[in-house]
Amino acid sequence: RADDGVEGGDAAAARFAVTLANVDSRYSQIERTTGWKGATLRVRFVFYDLRAGAAVTAPVAVFLGTANPPEEVTEKTVRLSFVNRLSLQRVTLPAVRVQGRCPWMFPATEAQRAEAVEGGVYSRFHACGYSADQAGGCGNLNPEGGAYTGCNYTKGDCVARGMYATDAMGRPTARFGGFQFLPASVLVRTHGSKEWRQSDALDNRARANDVAPMVYGTAWVRPPVVFTRNDGNLTHCEVLLGMGPMAGVHKVVVNGVEIPLGVTGRDMTATGWYNVVSLGTRNGGFNLNFRDQGGQALGDPHGSIGILAVALPNRLNDGQSVPRVEVLLDGLKLERFDEAGEALGAAFTRNPAWILLDLLRRSGWTKEEIDVESFAQAAARCDELIEAKDANGNTLMTPRFECNLAVTQRRSAAELVRGVRMASALLLTFDGEGRLQLRPEATMAEQQAMKPETSNSTEPWQGGWPAYEFGDGSNGTSGLLRRANGEPAVRWWSRGTSECANRLSVEFQNAFNEYRQDSVSLVDLDDVLVTGQELSATLPAMGLPHFDQAARVTRFHLMKGLQGNEYIEFETSVQALGLRPGDLVTVTYLKEGLDRAPFRVLKLTPAENYETVRITGQRHLEGWHALLEGAEAVDATQMRRTGRQGGAPRPLAGVTLNAEGEQEFEVTEHPLEQSDGGAAVQLRVRFQAPARPEAVEIGAPLLGLSPVVQTSGGTLAGGRTWYYAVSAVNAAGAESELSFVVRATVPAVTETNRVVLGGISVAAGTAGLRVYRGASPLQMQRIAEVAPAGQFVDSGLEATLAPPPDANYDHANFHWRLELLPETQAIVHGPAVIGNASLAMLEHEYRGATVRIVRGRGQGQERVVMDNDAAALMLATPWTTEPDATSWFAVSETSWRFGGATRSEEIAFEVLNREGTFVQISGRSANALDQETPSELSVLHRHLIGGAAGSADGDMATPPKPFFALSAGRRGRLELLGIGFETLENTRGITAGTLELHYWSELDGLTGGRLVEGLDAEMEWVILAGVAAGEGELLQIGHELMRVVELAEGNVARVERGAAGSVASSHAAQSLVWALRRHVVIVPFPKQFFGTPASGSYLLAIAMPHARVAAAEFFVTNARGDSETAVNSYAGLADGGLRTLAGGQYTIQVPGEPALETMAAPPLIIDERQAVGDIFATLTEAPAGGNVGLRLRVNGEAYCELTIAAGQRVSNTVSGVGLAPLPAGAEVSLDVIGVPLTMGSRPGRNLTVTIRV
Repeated sequence: RADDGVEGGDAAAARFAVTLANVDSRYSQIERTTGWKGATLRVRFVFYDLRAGAAVTAPVAVFLGTANPPEEVTEKTVRLSFVNRLSLQRVTLPAVRVQGRCPWMFPATEAQRAEAVEGGVYSRFHACGYSADQAGGCGNLNPEGGAYTGCNYTKGDCVARGMYATDAMGRPTARFGGFQFLPASVLVRTHGSKEWRQSDALDNRARANDVAPMVYGTAWVRPPVVFTRNDGNLTHCEVLLGMGPMAGVHKVVVNGVEIPLGVTGRDMTATGWYNVVSLGTRNGGFNLNFRDQGGQALGDPHGSIGILAVALPNRLNDGQSVPRVEVLLDGLKLERFDEAGEALGAAFTRNPAWILLDLLRRSGWTKEEIDVESFAQAAARCDELIEAKDANGNTLMTPRFECNLAVTQRRSAAELVRGVRMASALLLTFDGEGRLQLRPEATMAEQQAMKPETSNSTEPWQGGWPAYEFGDGSNGTSGLLRRANGEPAVRWWSRGTSECANRLSVEFQNAFNEYRQDSVSLVDLDDVLVTGQELSATLPAMGLPHFDQAARVTRFHLMKGLQGNEYIEFETSVQALGLRPGDLVTVTYLKEGLDRAPFRVLKLTPAENYETVRITGQRHLEGWHALLEGAEAVDATQMRRTGRQGGAPRPLAGVTLNAEGEQEFEVTEHPLEQSDGGAAVQLRVRFQAPARPEAVEIGAPLLGLSPVVQTSGGTLAGGRTWYYAVSAVNAAGAESELSFVVRATVPAVTETNRVVLGGISVAAGTAGLRVYRGASPLQMQRIAEVAPAGQFVDSGLEATLAPPPDANYDHANFHWRLELLPETQAIVHGPAVIGNASLAMLEHEYRGATVRIVRGRGQGQERVVMDNDAAALMLATPWTTEPDATSWFAVSETSWRFGGATRSEEIAFEVLNREGTFVQISGRSANALDQETPSELSVLHRHLIGGAAGSADGDMATPPKPFFALSAGRRGRLELLGIGFETLENTRGITAGTLELHYWSELDGLTGGRLVEGLDAEMEWVILAGVAAGEGELLQIGHELMRVVELAEGNVARVERGAAGSVASSHAAQSLVWALRRHVVIVPFPKQFFGTPASGSYLLAIAMPHARVAAAEFFVTNARGDSETAVNSYAGLADGGLRTLAGGQYTIQVPGEPALETMAAPPLIIDERQAVGDIFATLTEAPAGGNVGLRLRVNGEAYCELTIAAGQRVSNTVSGVGLAPLPAGAEVSLDVIGVPLTMGSRPGRNLTVTIRV
């Protein structure tokens, strides 16, 4: 007996009861042993021919349910009840809570472990996955060599079973899903503070029973923060994103401020950063912000759970409270199928059909119980493109139905399924075999285009076929039963006025407005006039993605609730077989004026033994479904707004770029007379401020969330992350607010990348677009101003200094501080140290001051000096990016002095009249509450105070071009000497020189490449073989140097002939080509050095053994900048360059008169690899009557030959330029291959062969 009907398609509490004979207590025994609870019941109906003993119709499933424990057991009967499988009220999602113990079910039996390997993502044992005894499994065996059969769900047990990080075979696991780790307290010191304090971790795990969110589609979520800890300057947080696997993270906003994605090796202390630890893959990941001294991660891996690591500067969170974190992400990757039922693999999707399938699978439905083909058909319909209106009223094509749903609190599965169905007009029913089926709620023609097998219809209705036609017999149809007294079992009814809302409202995250919370509220004014009151209700639809779909769905349900407030209930018999909730039927009942009137079946309630069935239906109108197809008009109130109000504004911009590419203000200095007759210094600073949006009538443009990165066709470098936004400009030139900021991560594969911004939509009245790009959301610059278009391509456009508009900007504050130590090269550098041995600082002189890297590696980083000695500064906290020899640093006062405030783009203020001292100027934008942009994000300009009486050190400009000389003494070193200038003007402030050497390492031997074709002195294109050189590098061919200008395919290069002061000449094919290396030497000088007697005898020795220097470049630097570069070429020398060699020599001696012989002396053993300078031989007595011929062999192979002519005691000299290096361990032997043999001739005496290296 069925006690309730199957109603609504998914959320009914349908119940089926069976009474079984139990005289022999057979069913009682089943309850005592196995138990009835959880048993599955499938009820099918067939017409059966008792005489023939066979069914005459195909079985029709009428019920699928799960058993409760027995309701009643007697000596004669057992009464069992079954709950409809679609009753999901008691199933709650999400299922995973924040707790210390692991939530994943441990596979205790062999069958469960096999399921853990092969059962797929919906298996209860998949997340744990322990399967040490299974092929393709993972985990450790127990000490007895068998599989573990139990687990206490603790970290210790997980480690023992090999599932915490890796197993004994080294297979990665990282499956532990508990939240056990809490970082220890540490002693910290904040930047600028001299005091240490204890920083405790904030444990937010106390909010146990918080759930791990489930996110479908794209949505903002406010995920739980598991814990936080401050290290003095940054607060590190671990954030639980949700269940995985997810597709990715778009944005992270903390306490209302967007923070960028972390970039390795970049100092991001000013902005903070985030990194995705894991997107919820089965094997989790470890948060490397918390490691022990050995570098091992201390935290938990959180397998199958998405985790985010966030680092926040103190201005956003000081570690005393839990920050508010909001994340915009692409949610779960879901299983998909084609219309043949074949799996397509998991992928990110917003299709509501696949989201419903996932909800059902998580609720316990198996794939075998589901008609996946019907889900695929419904998914295809949802994906069909229809016209829609965006927030600017522009037409675009969008899928018919999408779903963006963030489930952050536990809800019943029934509520979630119903909400997604209502938002996409879908129905859940059973097919004839009892499998769950998904169908669209649509018109007769769409929903029932083909005549059902059980239909009695003889002609279509509105292009489709009714599932059955019931009638009073007037048109030949019947099926309406009468009661025992002859009255028809038909009744019509309507819901009361108070139950029929004439205003429906729904909330959703609007994809057309940065996925922010939005709402739609629609009212039927005609019904308000009829009823005299407005009756409001909330539409329980979930996951509505944008305004257009929300408006379509809300209007559909509003009209359905009001115009469809006509219900019919009647009894029938076997005619109900084959009908399912959601089917469209027709009813003819002339007494009530019904002639083939369409009704949608809501509920089927069978009587005992299915003798009769009571059907409840709702009036159906075809016009309702047209509301789900058309684009909704958007009024001005839907104009897109950024919602970014309050908070610090974006930084000021400079007006020029310095040599390092950093922004600078325009600063001029003016003397001010004082009343006491002295002089002060006034600085006038010009800058660019963010404009306040003025074009309020057009609103901010829309911008697609995911830019496309193309790896060819542009000049953007790889391995970078860029942020983009656009603004609209009206005909008067007024600018709107900035659009949504989107991120483009360029892979480190090529240097020819470009970024395509799509989905651009502008409001009426927009005359142009301004495009901005930057390394973080707060630091962007304009790269283009273009006409409105649907997409924009950034192929590597050069950025201007114009900042984006900012409604929060009110005025600019300027601060200054003096430098205590001018910029100095970092000869001494380390993780927490920087210095230069030439400084000769007083001990403790700069304790408590601030050191800043002003250029080179690590530029922009600041640290507090803990202490110093004569040569180095010791820092309170380590560098984020460790400096190197290219870094220059300056020491300044720690505190800033206020200069002034302005609402214009120019300001004047006084500074101390300290001639020759650098002053650091920091300009910071501020809002109306005087909240400033952090100094770390603001432009910092260094200005040299000339003073009221003139300029420091007499240098008013950059130094003149120097001249210099190099000497190579064949002792493994070069000597820099003879540095001078044609004039000493602007040389007193020189602090450094930069020497760049272009050389070939002679230990590499004769391994240069070859010239494929000959060259004359004019040709610019060369074809090379075996040469690896990049653009800008020098090549040496003979005595000429060539600079590579452009590389083409096929080892073809365009070169600059006669580079670095050499002379262009012709070269034959197969000439040797040497790709020269570069070596840079930084040469420090004390100020006012040049012009002194010491400068005339200056000499710097540079250790550089086995090098052949072909060219050298040299320039000097003062506070005003770099001089012109002087270039010396040495390629024209006989050896093709200056040879440094290593110093030393080898000799082979043959006493007495040499005679023809092999191995004339014991062989030499070469101790280490050596480049040869030259080779020659001598005799103490010259030969007479003929020449003496000699041959040197290396490892038995001929190396070179020497000849001592008659009457001479010294042979020819063989240069080592054309000889290969002597390998380490090589044997060098001497053969005498010729001596004078005529009468009266003499071969000489005491032969010595010398090899100089």
